[in-house]
Amino acid sequence: MKHLTLENGKLFTEARVKTDGEYETFYVMIDTALPNTVLNKHKVTVSDLDAMSIGPLKVSNFQAELQELDIDGIIGLDFLLKTGAKLNFDAMTISSSRT
Repeated sequence: MKHLTLENGKLFTEARVKTDGEYETFYVMIDTALPNTVLNKHKVTVSDLDAMSIGPLKVSNFQAELQELDIDGIIGLDFLLKTGAKLNFDAMTISSSRT
């Protein structure tokens, strides 16, 4: 389970992104209406990721779009569906529905 933060009506959390064997932490927005995950092209240079995780939610060999963004990234429906994400707005957490 990972904590969510509400900022200006938008949900944010930390994600760990692994490329070329190295992990980096991203502060990402969660957008259930966005079909594909998008990362800031200035923070990561490849679209094929070794892995991406948010708390217990993890996918390997994940492809994200790279765009110029004012934030680190946006987690889209593709990641949420692949991981079976469950958003709990009472507790402000994201966890797996597959436990």
